[in-house]
Amino acid sequence: MNNSTLLSQQDSMRKINAQPIFPAILAIPVASIPEKYSATVIVKSLNIMLAQALEEGDLDFLQDNNVSVNVIDLKLKFGLTLKNEKLHASQWQTSDNLNLSGNLYDFMLLACRKEDSDTLFFHRRLKMEGSTDLGLEVKNLLDGMDMDTVRFHKPLDFALHHSIKVFEKLFR
Repeated sequence: MNNSTLLSQQDSMRKINAQPIFPAILAIPVASIPEKYSATVIVKSLNIMLAQALEEGDLDFLQDNNVSVNVIDLKLKFGLTLKNEKLHASQWQTSDNLNLSGNLYDFMLLACRKEDSDTLFFHRRLKMEGSTDLGLEVKNLLDGMDMDTVRFHKPLDFALHHSIKVFEKLFR
């Protein structure tokens, strides 16, 4: 391997590792909210935004499965499950069927499709632990979801794209 190739690889690794992180001091207010309240707000919001996907059965694979999400730098943990065609909040547990973890920035990149899930998982910026089958179902849902079916996708997409720019300027 020549020097230019090695330097190029090192630059790529620096970019991967130089992701902005939400400052711990700013996460204190989020961490002080009891999990059951934050989980309830998140799940109610997801039920509104994903109403069409829920109605069409796109999330049926979540039926009676518990998925826990840990947004590490934001100090936000929540769990969810599907019952009777609606998402419900559940307590975050390390022993759930599937645990997803990562930093806020990477979840934002995934949500607005600035980075694909394969890249984020391959570089271990987002991590999945638990059921391989359930993990693949979640990954396929994230990759294949038609954003036009997500309620309020245009204002959400606009907000996410601008938030990412601000996030990068403030926290890199």
